[in-house]
Amino acid sequence: MADRTPYKMSLSSNVFNHLGLNLYSNTPAALAEVIANAWDADATEVQVNFDREAQWITVADNGRGMDQDDINDKYLCVGYQKRNKPDFHTPGGRKPMGRKGIGKLSLFSIADQIFVYSRKEGSRNQSFVMDADHIKAAIDAEDPSAPRQYVPEPTAFDVDIATQGTVIKMAKLKKMQLTQASIDSLRKRIARRFGILDARADFRIFIDGAQVTFADRDYFPKARFLFQYGTGDYAQYCPNLDRDSATQQSLHFQRPHRCDENGCVAETGRYAVQGWVAIARHSHDLDDQGQDDNLNKITLVVRGKVAQEDILQEFRLGGMITKYIYGEIHADFLDEDDKEDIATSSRQKILEDDPRYCALKAFLDGELRRIGVETHKLKAQKGLEEALAANPHVRAWYDELRPRRLQEAAKAIFALIDQAGVDEKHKPDLYAHGILAFETLKMDYALAALETIDVAHLDLFLAHLADIDAIEAARYREIVRERLNVIRQFQGKTDENVIERVWQEYVFDHLWLLDPAWERATRYAHMEERLQSAMKNQGIGLDIRYRRVSGAHVIIELKRASRTLSKVDIEAQARTYIDALETELKKDPVESRYPIEAICLVGRLPAGWDNPDVRKRDEESLKAYSIRVITYQELIDNAFSAYAKFVEASEAVDKLRTLLDNVRSYGEASPLRA
Repeated sequence: MADRTPYKMSLSSNVFNHLGLNLYSNTPAALAEVIANAWDADATEVQVNFDREAQWITVADNGRGMDQDDINDKYLCVGYQKRNKPDFHTPGGRKPMGRKGIGKLSLFSIADQIFVYSRKEGSRNQSFVMDADHIKAAIDAEDPSAPRQYVPEPTAFDVDIATQGTVIKMAKLKKMQLTQASIDSLRKRIARRFGILDARADFRIFIDGAQVTFADRDYFPKARFLFQYGTGDYAQYCPNLDRDSATQQSLHFQRPHRCDENGCVAETGRYAVQGWVAIARHSHDLDDQGQDDNLNKITLVVRGKVAQEDILQEFRLGGMITKYIYGEIHADFLDEDDKEDIATSSRQKILEDDPRYCALKAFLDGELRRIGVETHKLKAQKGLEEALAANPHVRAWYDELRPRRLQEAAKAIFALIDQAGVDEKHKPDLYAHGILAFETLKMDYALAALETIDVAHLDLFLAHLADIDAIEAARYREIVRERLNVIRQFQGKTDENVIERVWQEYVFDHLWLLDPAWERATRYAHMEERLQSAMKNQGIGLDIRYRRVSGAHVIIELKRASRTLSKVDIEAQARTYIDALETELKKDPVESRYPIEAICLVGRLPAGWDNPDVRKRDEESLKAYSIRVITYQELIDNAFSAYAKFVEASEAVDKLRTLLDNVRSYGEASPLRA
């Protein structure tokens, strides 16, 4: 007579609760364990079928199947180690995905009844059912942590297995109702859990009879830029990549894929990384139509199966790239047979302090930062190209920007508009606001701040700038008027001694008189003291000052108004100051990168400068050493001239207003807004 209790399982309440009922929180993760078991059984096909009427899920494979000993000694043995030697392969030559032997319990996360049917070639059919309520009853004892034995109940073998294979049926489903929408969602999410789709001709997954492919993942069409690692050609799945304007080649890039134990890029590095990282066109593209499967993450895949849902959260990336990035990184070196298993017991994360994982994180940290820089450049360029092509008035404004470096800086505006993801009919308004904002934020320090603007509030930000522009301009006009009045007072002074005394009191703290661009000159007291000390050590006791302005170090010397100097004297003294300052700056690697300029304020022109040719020659000679000579009277005249031009600049406001009106009106007449 056949054994009425042929199947036996031993486990504790704690194990069942932790590794069964609570192991996974979503259905795709649990089903992935069954599919992984089919891979390990050398199956070439896995059929996942959903019975909406009976509310059953069936997973059938054509793998090696199991006899009674296999079931008891391996399948029902919680914690069974599949890999019993280094570089272990299945009989079919595969590296197994499973390791801990707990995947079968994961099915109780989604169903209360699990039916198992298996046929091994040359052996009797095997079939039994595991019931969550019966398991809990069997292990319900005074000491719930003590191992208890559960005897699965044999059941009729009522499935069709041609030669060999295994069928798993899940009944009494929990947390879900099988509908066509939920089944379509499961197809997509199962496809995303395996990295071997389309890469292996000998392993195919079918859902309700249709093969699961890369196309079912439905995230490659969202990619705008693609960065690839290893040998895989993922660009072929990305139909919507932007193209290079010159070559018309899709914008995908091959990245280094090997690193050493410290995570540093190395061609012969021990660790090899495969996979891809993509940048979406719009951040909302990664919302995945509201489904509970946000794509704004980087999935870690080991041996063809998801090992960690998201490792992007491990990195602190600045800027807006974090809202657009997604990807899939394959790192099989995290699961080597002769090394310790570094997957957590939940099978959904990696132990964070393992050296292999630390190396991977260090490598990816560097890569993601480089991708961020490259993406910023690409977005700025593509946003600019789109804006210039869409609106001729924008192109006219852009072409007239001077100096040319402002054109490069203006890309930031169009990159933001591009990232905002607004529809075409609203873009002309954003272009107009963007131009106005740029005219307001031409200073380098403000342009750099554009990178921190939240795209979600871009329209409000630009509109706000437009609102305050008139206020800011009015206040600045008042400041300029005050400065013009001050300069006029200087113009009335003719006595050399009076002029010298006034400039000594005023010029050092108001460097806008020397150069209107030096609005925000900063006094570095410690540097000035060091420079004065260096001069004193050389026996020089002249009246010199030091200021740090606009990315340069400035030395200013006031000469007595009544004294006439030669070009040779000025050059010799100024070069002495410059040499002394260079010596001090060498102690500070950051500050030493900036150039040094020396300015000599004199009451009278140097000897011979009444001859224009001599003056031009001497000024060119001094310019080679970054030395300038300015008389007090020239300083007054130049300052007045520079600020008097502000009155003329008001006319440019009318020109800008006309430009903005044209930009907006072109948008209204454009077919894009129809």
